[in-house]
Amino acid sequence: MDQTPTQLAPNQTPPAPEQPGPTIGHSAETGEQPEPGETPSPYGFDLDPGEQITRVIHRHPLTLLPTLLTSALLIVVAIAFAFGEGRYPDTIPFPRLMVFALIVILLVLAAIIFLIGLFVYQRNVLIFTNVHLLVAEQYGLFSHRISQVSFERVQDATGTRKGIAQTIFNYGDVEIESAGAEEKFIFRGAPSPQEIADEALEIHERFLHAQGLSEPAE
Repeated sequence: MDQTPTQLAPNQTPPAPEQPGPTIGHSAETGEQPEPGETPSPYGFDLDPGEQITRVIHRHPLTLLPTLLTSALLIVVAIAFAFGEGRYPDTIPFPRLMVFALIVILLVLAAIIFLIGLFVYQRNVLIFTNVHLLVAEQYGLFSHRISQVSFERVQDATGTRKGIAQTIFNYGDVEIESAGAEEKFIFRGAPSPQEIADEALEIHERFLHAQGLSEPAE
């Protein structure tokens, strides 16, 4: 059946077209919509058009040791309470229900400490893209910072190891200096820090050569 258009009165305005609802932001940290052409990354920042992540470097696994020791200590204490309650109940001056609750609390705390430590470990990364060098720092569950510098502006990179443990297991800090910036970019607990620093300088030189640029002025 043919539909005839609805006639409007002379002083009647046509209904406004429906507006699309708000889109959900892509940024994992801010919830903001990235600019056209940008691509969200899983590390809390957006990649520029044409930018790609080429390498992601995590801290050395030994940096997880304090978290593992704390969790293990809590588990050992919980096991000791459970063993004492089962084998020598008269030696523990607490009701059985209280001992059971204490064991559960210790185990839950051990799990929470381990999961938070693992989360912080996974979110502390040094990232190389084809354009930038980025340092992502996670200070806790709700404190996150990202510093970035273009490989064009990289001026110096240094790997340092301090102490017996860092020397034996070959991990330490990577310090990146950029032209015109007062602050150094420091990635702590990096495996093979000098090799990473050398790689950053090599990428910097290749970047300048590919772009036909010279070393940036201080």
